[in-house]
Amino acid sequence: MAGQQGFIKRAAAPFAGLVNRFRLGFPGHYLCGNGSRSADLVSTFIFRELRKRGARSLVMATAHPELFENNPDTGKIISRAGGQPGWGELGLPLIPLWELKYDPMRDADEPPPQHIMMAMCRAVGIGGPVELRPYLFLTQKEFAAGKIGVQQVVMQSSDLAATVPMRNKEWYPERFQEVCAELRADVQVIQLGAIGDPKLEGATDLRGQTTAREAAAILANSLVFVGLPGFLMHLARAVDCRSVIIYGGHEKPAQTGYVANKNLYTGVRCAPCWLRNPCDFNRKCMDQIRPAQVVAAAADQIAKFGTLLEIQTEQL
Repeated sequence: MAGQQGFIKRAAAPFAGLVNRFRLGFPGHYLCGNGSRSADLVSTFIFRELRKRGARSLVMATAHPELFENNPDTGKIISRAGGQPGWGELGLPLIPLWELKYDPMRDADEPPPQHIMMAMCRAVGIGGPVELRPYLFLTQKEFAAGKIGVQQVVMQSSDLAATVPMRNKEWYPERFQEVCAELRADVQVIQLGAIGDPKLEGATDLRGQTTAREAAAILANSLVFVGLPGFLMHLARAVDCRSVIIYGGHEKPAQTGYVANKNLYTGVRCAPCWLRNPCDFNRKCMDQIRPAQVVAAAADQIAKFGTLLEIQTEQL
């Protein structure tokens, strides 16, 4: 049955493409995500840059339409129910964003030569200066609901619930616990993440209890986010929350991160390796990052609360 449906879709694509173009108003740009929340959220900067250049007709096919709600830069959104392409995008010349080449033999991704957002710009044909940051727009009601404590800090303890889990991007739960214990002496620590993430004792436990937009509202009201490279890192930057990101040596902050963050990267000989799970060196890049460093970095970021976040500008 699946093969038959695939044949029907291929045969109908040319006609369906014309119908879908007409239905969407013959947009000038057709973009699509790769299924991950991180990639789709980061792609919001593409819409901002296209708008700056006068584009007024944009389409995004995504499995995560909630990330684009209230965004004045985005055009029409095609929602992929269940994450799968549907008839509404059949025949459209969709440009995929954020696609890294994966080597299954090594269990490794091919490192991007520049920041991944620069690669996204090239895929769409954007030139000139670009600002490397994503965007998410909350309503006043959403923002107000994210205020949980007088002074709140957000932490996560794992990112193994990501679309593509990678053990080489993980720090140590017991060290996150040490950081939590230090921070909660002065602030309310809120734990976000998946329900299966290691629990941080003493934190307000919201694991698995928030939508993406609810998590964004909590971050928008927080002094700092302490966590790992991944969706929450991008979500924090999208709502102007400073972060402390424990990179270790899997990837360089210059490849995926933001200059407004305190990025703890360990430049050991094998870094950045871009290996997802195997490591011949017992993850020494992560081992060298101590809780005291994270606490100090968080204090530095908290001291900057209320100031404008720095934005990295690159020239294409």
